[in-house]
Amino acid sequence: MFTNEKSFGGAFGKEILKNIDNFNSLEIASGYFDPQTIEKNREKLIQIAKRGYLKILIGMIYHEGVSKTQKKTLEELNKDLKKINKQSGVFITLRKYHGKIYKFKKDQQDLIFVGSSNFSGTGMYGNLECNTSVLDKESKNKISKFLNYLFATKEVCQNLDNVELTLKKRKKKRIKEKLSKYEISKSLFPKLKSLSETKIKLRVDEQPRSSLNLYFEKGRKNPKTGKYSPRPWYEVEITSEKDERTKDYPKGKFTAYLVDDSKYYKLNMITASAGFKAITTKDNREILGEYIKGKLEREGHLERLETITIDTLRNYGRDYISLKKIKDKTYYLEF
Repeated sequence: MFTNEKSFGGAFGKEILKNIDNFNSLEIASGYFDPQTIEKNREKLIQIAKRGYLKILIGMIYHEGVSKTQKKTLEELNKDLKKINKQSGVFITLRKYHGKIYKFKKDQQDLIFVGSSNFSGTGMYGNLECNTSVLDKESKNKISKFLNYLFATKEVCQNLDNVELTLKKRKKKRIKEKLSKYEISKSLFPKLKSLSETKIKLRVDEQPRSSLNLYFEKGRKNPKTGKYSPRPWYEVEITSEKDERTKDYPKGKFTAYLVDDSKYYKLNMITASAGFKAITTKDNREILGEYIKGKLEREGHLERLETITIDTLRNYGRDYISLKKIKDKTYYLEF
């Protein structure tokens, strides 16, 4: 066991560096990293790649972003590793991966560590951590299969060359169509009684990377650059179930009126996909997200880059949207 505490195994970093010298290949799967750890040990990393291969996977930066220094360090290391052989390189997960695995290999011998230490100075030396070697063959095989899955599954992981990392200090991308564009005066807001109400459950725990959490999907591939980048933070699309699509459920284009923070809005909406199950704003899916996520943010239930869970909605006090029909293809939208 290695905890970075002298009485309990000592510094995990020392054990990792020792084994880099003793083995021919290394696979690292870490949630985070720091540039200093890579630069300080660059020569050792290059040498193990030359003896066999080196694959480094970073799991939490695709959606959270990186500094300019972090981006430059990863790009330079990836370029140098790919020159050595095709197996080596830097890889980025398109889904959040928070685990920490270090697998060394030499001929038929392997050594695997799992625990809490990121590939960083604080993880290897500073923080109180807990890492241990895996001894039994069955567990080793399962972990090796999981590593193969991480590195080889394109829906989950891509080489850095295929990913557009977002700079943390970069100006936020401007939303093309903001909710404010659809604001209307109170006098234009209809005063009709609702004819019926359709409730659409927000199944966020069943859809941790879709619906309200589209931001955490793998993102979009730019056809010009071939690189993946995350979806916009406010992009959402709510999915209805078959039993929720009643006779008054909207099919195709419809209009929705809503009140938010004492302001009145008229939105162009649409239901699409098979069975008209996907509900979103027609002009731009970020508009609906700005309304729903914006309310959660303003009331202190959601921070940017957080996943919306059932607890988020329970704290807010509502886990569904309501479509109240007032006339043909016209509804009140409430959340």
